[in-house]
Amino acid sequence: MDSLGLSQFVFAALVVTVAYAVRGTTGFGGQAIAVPLLVLVLPLQTVLGSIVVLTSLASIGPWLRDWSRIDWREIRRLLPFSVSGIVAGLYLLEKLDFQVLIKAFGVFVILYGCFALATASRPVRLPERMLNPAGAVLSLLAGILGATFGAAAGPLYVIYLDSRRLERDAFRVTITTILTVQAVLRVIGYARLEFYDRTSLILIVAGLPLMMLGSGIGNWLAGRLDQRWFNRGISLLLLVSGTALLFK
Repeated sequence: MDSLGLSQFVFAALVVTVAYAVRGTTGFGGQAIAVPLLVLVLPLQTVLGSIVVLTSLASIGPWLRDWSRIDWREIRRLLPFSVSGIVAGLYLLEKLDFQVLIKAFGVFVILYGCFALATASRPVRLPERMLNPAGAVLSLLAGILGATFGAAAGPLYVIYLDSRRLERDAFRVTITTILTVQAVLRVIGYARLEFYDRTSLILIVAGLPLMMLGSGIGNWLAGRLDQRWFNRGISLLLLVSGTALLFK
């Protein structure tokens, strides 16, 4: 990070702040914003390792505040598939060339942005009879995508948990819990892959106050924005960042 120019440093700081403002507003989605944009100026492995640590730290406050509302039954149902996905995602990270991964990440972010734009005003709801098998598949994909690209795990869990029609606070803290467990496992995996170096540690230390600032902004904005237009804006940002990754 010490090799970044001033404009790149300002860009990275703005991205981290905005990403955690989004996360503070919605309860998820921060990594989907931060990772593809930061990869434009930093190595993928540095971004993956650093952002997952910041996201874990950002989860502590909400988790402690609402831990009694966690739906542990859903955690137990989803966790085995999530862990299997994380193992598969870490394997892909170890075996695939990073330039190939970045191009694939760009395509993935564009497709995800299109999906988010299409569902911005009408959330996806699964039929009751499909919930158990869909939960297994979505959790497996969330683990793979979260470990490989550091993004999109949250929205996949949202599709399932929203279809379960959990009460709002239970929904937020349950998804925070499963994402935090996933994040801790990813940190262990990234450490084994030697993603943590001087640059990633600098990014974590420098990003901590920006994460706290963004989270505070997001908490203040929650409930004050038109959710449909907010979702559309995030979707368009994803489309732009995914396209930029293809030309990196």
